[in-house]
Parts: sequence; C-alpha cells; structure tokens
Amino acid sequence: MTITDKEINDGKAVNKMPSKWLQIILACIVLLGFVGVTAVHAHEGIEIGPYLVTIGWEIEPAIVGERNAIVIEVTKSGAPVTGLADTLELRILYAGRVFLGDLEPTATPGLYRAEILPTVRGQYTAQLTGKIEDLAVDESLAPEEVLTAAMLQFPEKPPETLALQAAVDDLSARLQTATILAITGLVIGLLGLGGAVFSLARRERSK
Repeated sequence: MTITDKEINDGKAVNKMPSKWLQIILACIVLLGFVGVTAVHAHEGIEIGPYLVTIGWEIEPAIVGERNAIVIEVTKSGAPVTGLADTLELRILYAGRVFLGDLEPTATPGLYRAEILPTVRGQYTAQLTGKIEDLAVDESLAPEEVLTAAMLQFPEKPPETLALQAAVDDLSARLQTATILAITGLVIGLLGLGGAVFSLARRERSK
C-alpha cells in the first residue's frame, strides 16, 4: 500500500492540530491564573466564622485626591450574603483619625461600598464592626496602600499643590509689599511737593 504525499501532509496536519490547540489552552490557563493571583493580592480576605469577607479599593491603584470607595464582599460557602448594609459599620482609620463610611449595597449581591476621597498617601485600615446575620463582627483589614499621582503622571509631573500654593502666597505677599511701598512713596512725594509749594508761597508773600 502506497501513501501519497497528500495523505502524508494530511497526516502531519492532523498530528499538528492537537499540539496547536494544546498550546492555546495552556496559554489561556496561565493568563487566567495570572489574573486570579493579581485579584487576590489587590484585595484582602479574611474568614470570620463561616463567612469570607474580602475588602479593597473600588478603583486600584488608589490615588491621593481622587474619589474612590472601599468595597466589601461577604460570602458564605460561595454564596453572597445580602442585607448587611444596616447591620455592619465601617470605620476607615489613618494616623489616629477616623472616617465613618456610609456602607451601601451595590447592584452585585453580597458586595457593599463606602465612598471616600483619600487625601494622604499611605496605609489605611478598614475596621468592620456589627453583625453578619447572627455573628458578631469586630475585625480590621488593610486595603492596598494609597499612592500619589506621580506614579501615573506622564511625560512631566505637575507641581505639587502645596508647593504651588506656597508660590502663589509668596507672590501675593511680594505684590502687597510693593503696593505698600508705592503708596508710601507717593504720599512722601505729595508731602514734599506740598512743602515746596508752601515755602514758595511764603517767599512770595514776604517780598
């Protein structure tokens, strides 16, 4: 039995097809694994009794001066736990200061959010108290660190707000000083002119 070139080529094509598809499948698995690992690192999760509570920023990375929100997801055996906006209280802590978050449900069951605009770079702490169904809760979790906008600015970084404000204040003070000096000089000049006119008038009278 003779095998034609076409049959050989067809056979090679058939043999190559599974290998090609295998490479594509493996690439997809690696990509999904990378995305999964990134998501895990971006949000912190903690088990509280039978519940899994995950917390993080709604927009990541969180940037100083940009409106954001703390998001909290609560599940039990993989199922979302709803109705917790009225039973849980969220406090956001930073350097001894406390911000009381207005926790509200989202369109996604089991997912809650509290808006906040971080104004300082650094690590914030989210303190969760109250109840998840019948279980009392008092836990603290740390979302991703808040960064300055400098890491995303391109091609040039704008001047910092405080530095810009200091420059404006300095210019304003200089203009104010210059105005005072100008007015003072004008007054002195007018007084000198008035004195000269008065002296001249006296001389004319004495003649």
